[in-house]
Amino acid sequence: MNDIVLQAEHVYKQYRYGVLNNRTFKDDLAEKIAKIRKKENPLSKVGNAQISGRDGQKFYALEDVSFNVKRGQAVALIGRNGAGKSTLLKLISRITSPTEGVIRYKGNVASLLEVGTGFNRELTGRENIYLNGAIMGMTKADVTRKLDEIIEFSEIGPFIDTPAKRYSSGMYVKLGFAVAAHLDPDILICDEVLAVGDVKFQDKCIRKMSELASEHTVIYVSHNMRTLRQLCTSAIYLEEGKLTYAGDLEHAISLYSGASAMNETHRDFTDVRHQGNIGRFVRLLTLDILDVASCEYEMGASIRFRLKMQSSVEVKGLKIGIQLTRPGSDILSTSLSAPFADTKQNEILEETFEMPLGGLAPGEYDARIWLYMVDPMGRMISYDIVPNAFRFAVTQNPEKNQGLLWNEKALGLFRMGDIERIQL
Repeated sequence: MNDIVLQAEHVYKQYRYGVLNNRTFKDDLAEKIAKIRKKENPLSKVGNAQISGRDGQKFYALEDVSFNVKRGQAVALIGRNGAGKSTLLKLISRITSPTEGVIRYKGNVASLLEVGTGFNRELTGRENIYLNGAIMGMTKADVTRKLDEIIEFSEIGPFIDTPAKRYSSGMYVKLGFAVAAHLDPDILICDEVLAVGDVKFQDKCIRKMSELASEHTVIYVSHNMRTLRQLCTSAIYLEEGKLTYAGDLEHAISLYSGASAMNETHRDFTDVRHQGNIGRFVRLLTLDILDVASCEYEMGASIRFRLKMQSSVEVKGLKIGIQLTRPGSDILSTSLSAPFADTKQNEILEETFEMPLGGLAPGEYDARIWLYMVDPMGRMISYDIVPNAFRFAVTQNPEKNQGLLWNEKALGLFRMGDIERIQL
């Protein structure tokens, strides 16, 4: 319990459609008089007279959200647009308060929720550094000790004494992140604001956040799965304002990407678009995943599957390959077979194969099937390719692994074993 630095208990956040919170008594009075006189509301926005009949109705941006975050965790906050991610971060940052529930945390929080968060546009970059330090409870001497490091990291040294109102959005992000990351926050919060910066600076920020996560806590929102995998070790998944899952990062990414395809153990490729429409001579017809009700496998298991193919020509030494991708990433592993058949003209083949998953890391994978042969000159001739042929997940059993969880940063992603033709 002492390791917990952030705790949310049954948090709700309620808003009203079309209702502003910065109204004055004069505004309320003008609106009331117009209503009595049956005239148009003088405060209504153009094109907003009837907001689908919902004006004033309540809705929950967050509903019964509870979770704990420990010191040293790098947590991804995942969800589609409108899921409540930014609202939750604003509650954690105390920009706004929960309607119900409570959020507790230990230490100070540095937030980078949008470009120029916490900056006074009339002050210079240097003055804004001291301002942000004061907001976080640091003394002037503490900020001065880190000043040179912050300016160097921000890469805007020549402009540090220029008023912030003259900064570009990229300069805002660079200085904002440099300040947030170097003023020793116990909890650092970023809401995908780094997407504005250049690629080189983004990589530098990811490395810095990884360093912070070793002793502090990082909460990061992004739709870029590659960035989340580089930085985070666990995840919170929100859906329509509700916390659907909190735990393993890869499982959260699977939920975000849509895991329904993992229940498809039979695939018919008759009407599926084959890559490049090359399946004229040998064509994949169907795929059946054997021995399972859904395509979930423990680490070290094997996938058994049956392929039905149709050949219109004679082929010597037909082979198959399976290339794996993770949702939102490039090809990361390939498994190949030895030659398994010599086809005849107008022949339909059914073959069964086994693909060992070996040390493949936990997570969800999309598989692309590739039919090919190698001619006497060593050239590969592709006959058919079906992208997204099937989806499967690799899970880990902590009991079998004596409670040790897979650490992808340390262990990486291992290659699968070769595909073998089997007789059932």
